[in-house]
Amino acid sequence: MAAPDKDVTISWAHPIGTRDGTLTKDAKMVNCFMEKTENGMAIVKRPGTSYASSGTTGTAQGQFAYFGGQYFIINNQAYASGSVGSGGGIAIPSPSGGMLAYWSISAEEAGAPITVIQDEAGGLWTFNGSVFTKVTDTNYNSTSVAPGIVYLDGVYYAMRVDGQVIGSAINDPTTWPALDFAQADVTYLAGITLLRHLNYIIAFYDQGTQVFWDANAAPNTQGIALLPVLNASFTTGCFNARTVVELNDVSVWVAHSSLYGRTVQTFQGLQMVQISDPFIEKILSQPALTQNSSQMWAFGVRICGHQFYVLTLAQLNVTLVYDFTAQSWSTWSTIVNGVEQFFNGRFYLRAEGFDGVFGDTLQDTTTGRQIVLSEATFTDAAFALPAVNIPVTCVTPNYDWGTLNWKRFTAMFQQADTVTTTINISFSDDDYQTFSTPRTMSLQFPLKQLRNCGSSRRRAWKMTHSDSTSLRLYDVKSPVTLANR
Repeated sequence: MAAPDKDVTISWAHPIGTRDGTLTKDAKMVNCFMEKTENGMAIVKRPGTSYASSGTTGTAQGQFAYFGGQYFIINNQAYASGSVGSGGGIAIPSPSGGMLAYWSISAEEAGAPITVIQDEAGGLWTFNGSVFTKVTDTNYNSTSVAPGIVYLDGVYYAMRVDGQVIGSAINDPTTWPALDFAQADVTYLAGITLLRHLNYIIAFYDQGTQVFWDANAAPNTQGIALLPVLNASFTTGCFNARTVVELNDVSVWVAHSSLYGRTVQTFQGLQMVQISDPFIEKILSQPALTQNSSQMWAFGVRICGHQFYVLTLAQLNVTLVYDFTAQSWSTWSTIVNGVEQFFNGRFYLRAEGFDGVFGDTLQDTTTGRQIVLSEATFTDAAFALPAVNIPVTCVTPNYDWGTLNWKRFTAMFQQADTVTTTINISFSDDDYQTFSTPRTMSLQFPLKQLRNCGSSRRRAWKMTHSDSTSLRLYDVKSPVTLANR
């Protein structure tokens, strides 16, 4: 309990603390992340986005690289990074139907000799820089194939929905020998996806996970080279293939098992480590989230000195973000046509300057255009507009400082970087039912303050910011007088 006439501390750095799986009450951070500094824990505005391409718009379907070039896919047409104007796309022949997302194996990224793309229905194509050719080998497509294509030691691997892992001929994704397959425990049920993790192949099933290694168990075309890794078989499965991400030697996915509850799991080495907490699991376990829905996806990025797993749940209109550096959860959002919605970036690809595009690129799910995520950008790309501001919001837990006595807040002193911008502060004394009229605080002066901040027994605070500037806020110091009643 704070002594009378002393300062108390209010921090904006609080991870999601939902009581009911929604984000209408309790602590949260929107469009910002925690950062440890010499002045304590700060909140920092997330990186913004800007368009790298213009012209053609449509459904975003994926990005891939090919020998000195990078491409993004809109409406089953591939366009070079930074493309401007309409037309000029390379058609993907005989698409599986609709506007499905594409997985890829890049010759540059994976060291594979042939670049391939695979859609969510399992359709497979090779790419030679100018033409896509569909793979028609009946050993590949005679049984439905799950999304996910990987390459290890000269072999391309895919997974059938019946759970079989199948392998190609050596460095030839157009040929799939009939004997080159492996089967995990049948009790794991349907095959969901494959991922290369370190020097292993991870097979994700509905209710289980099996790790394989290249044991050179049989000559190519006479049997598959893979064998299960001993003691690397789990009864935790994969809820949705689109949530699986490999992020700097850590693999992340939304998991479930024979029990209903959903979690976010990682492979760190060959150890399965859970990163979701009870609050995130309340969100993930909402009935509106259906297994294998196309309205759920994820990507990973390392930016601003932090490593993020960005998970969009479009059915709930929310994007959850796990910061591996701060080990905390927040949310990201985007303003689209004047309405705040889930973050509109998807399909991550690192750009190395090909076609004039550098940095961390995504596709805008609203327009399909290529966007660049940058810590030097403080707004978001917006179709037919110069840019839109990023709405930052922080809500604290209820503070009572160990006593329900009335507390009079004589002032609030915000520690922050000095920037020509403002923040708005309001509060709730009735457990988030209502909030006071926001008061504006300028951050351009050395002393950043509000006076006469009212009285309360128990209070939650809210901070909002929507300018096109940087933002880094530390703690708030508030002189408090306690009443003996």
